[in-house]
Amino acid sequence: MSRLKHSIEQGLAEFAHHTAIAFPIIKRLFSPLYKLLYKDHNQAKKNRLFLKNGLDTLREFDKCMTENGIYYTLAFGTMLGAVREHGFIKHDLDIDVFVYNEDYSDSLQAKMKKYGFVLIHSFVVDDGNLGREETYLYKGITIDIFYIYPPINELPYCCDFLAYENMSTFRESMRKCGGVLARRIELPLVKKRKLVAFESTEFYVPINAEEILEFRYGKDYMQPNPHWEVRSHDTHIIEWRDKVGIFTDYE
Repeated sequence: MSRLKHSIEQGLAEFAHHTAIAFPIIKRLFSPLYKLLYKDHNQAKKNRLFLKNGLDTLREFDKCMTENGIYYTLAFGTMLGAVREHGFIKHDLDIDVFVYNEDYSDSLQAKMKKYGFVLIHSFVVDDGNLGREETYLYKGITIDIFYIYPPINELPYCCDFLAYENMSTFRESMRKCGGVLARRIELPLVKKRKLVAFESTEFYVPINAEEILEFRYGKDYMQPNPHWEVRSHDTHIIEWRDKVGIFTDYE
């Protein structure tokens, strides 16, 4: 019976998804039903895939970086999981890492490709001179590389990117506004690292990972917060309104 139920739910989810694509007005009118039938189903599917392939993806990334002499550490939610839970956070769907922009080269994409990683999209500020983020795909898992830049104010920073207000996607933001919103995330980073236990292996985090996590997530970062959002605890995040983020989709 459970198998039949799963098949029915999957069929309804796919029907809801394709109907929403063909008739966007239906998606707006029945958004709660669309979320129930497709988005929640798709989220659960991604989570199962992440639990299956997430650790292999991180291991292969570590191998790629190590064998090519590229300095990296875990970042954001992946670093939080490493320190707090010695593994992935249960609801994680992707992997976050830091790479210093001084270690970036035009050949990085080719090096990543040799290990099975495919670049699917990127963001840059000032052609990468002031900001860069890249997302690669491996076995259905996305890994986000946040590049670290020297301080503009007092602290090093990386960038993340959002669609401009009232834009639902990056593509729409690019088409209508000519870019996306870049944000500088300032962090007390130092280019030193340490190994921490992570499931059945070890990975690198910044030497002051605990300080960084408190800075980013607050003093209670060791306690899971189901209400935390990307804009939470953002006193150290600067919206770069005088710059334009450029989104490039390679898919």
